[in-house]
Amino acid sequence: MFNNLTYLTDGRGKVNAATMPDHEWARLVADNLLSTRRKLVKCAWCWDEDQVTHWMKTYSRANGTRVVSHQPGEGTDHPYRALESDEHKACCDRVERVGTAEGYRARRESVAPDGRTRSDVLLVGDLEVAYEMQHSPFKQGHGATERTRRALAAKRDAVAWHTDSPTIANSAKVAMLRSNQAKLPQIENPNYQLRILGGFRKSMVWKCTARDGHRCPDRRFTGCGKDHYGTEPGAISLDDFIRQAPAGLVVPVRPMDRLGYWISARDYEIYREHHPGAEGDGPALSRVPSASRLEGYGHSRLSAAEDHEPLIPVQRGGSTGGRSAPVVARPVPGVCEVRSDCTGRVRPYACGWRCDGHRPGRRAEV
Repeated sequence: MFNNLTYLTDGRGKVNAATMPDHEWARLVADNLLSTRRKLVKCAWCWDEDQVTHWMKTYSRANGTRVVSHQPGEGTDHPYRALESDEHKACCDRVERVGTAEGYRARRESVAPDGRTRSDVLLVGDLEVAYEMQHSPFKQGHGATERTRRALAAKRDAVAWHTDSPTIANSAKVAMLRSNQAKLPQIENPNYQLRILGGFRKSMVWKCTARDGHRCPDRRFTGCGKDHYGTEPGAISLDDFIRQAPAGLVVPVRPMDRLGYWISARDYEIYREHHPGAEGDGPALSRVPSASRLEGYGHSRLSAAEDHEPLIPVQRGGSTGGRSAPVVARPVPGVCEVRSDCTGRVRPYACGWRCDGHRPGRRAEV
């Protein structure tokens, strides 16, 4: 349904015409017969974007389809858009607050230059990352795949989809982060950590031998002797993810794939070592074996890649039970990592210690 979001001037405020009960829709159609005189139904999209008032026509077709349309010559139809819940707004507020505190530019409801896509929150640092919160199921024709493709075509570097619903996460056809379900007061509390339970992983490499019970990806039963790549769940909070993504410290793998995920920049280098031709999303990346296929069958011995140290330490309480590499030594506090002779105030960011002249997002301000 086009133009589904409207403002009703009878006191009901912003409503979604597509989800109104049948009796309320029938009453609205009857009350809005003379739409330009009645001035009851206002286009929410035109008002929110340009502060322009357009009074909408409302009627039903013979097959029962609901129609909300502009007056002739007033404007084009707007695509379906779900009405934001309080939890949705609170998540976007939190992302904007964390990103701004980290030194990034955060823009709410940011429309791309081509006008074809908008982001809940656009975070601009070394990269442009569009954050999208999804509380309700996707509508046909306006799913995550189409919206991600439009965002990437608009020169945005990545789209970070986030949900707290296992159903939405499992049905999504893109890389999607899933956090624990939290109530509104918890989301609004900056001291409450939203833990990422799915969609963020870490790389692991093991030698394929016949010692232990793990399946060989090449379907060998005596051990092929090769090093195999896989992933296992990683530990990160939503706030830490927001601090790291615009700095390029976490990146998506297969962003347009249902089996896509996010990993740290160091783990992405390990991934590229074992998939040298992998760029972005594509059929070749879909053939990468998932971690669930590598457990419990066959013969191979699982061992961590000890020469690859994690870029960011695992959070407290976030251990997955696997063997972990030693933590990389942190840079010298109070010294800008870009240039050690920088003068002025220096503070820590997710990407390291930076002065005001080299802080994240500085590129966008120049």
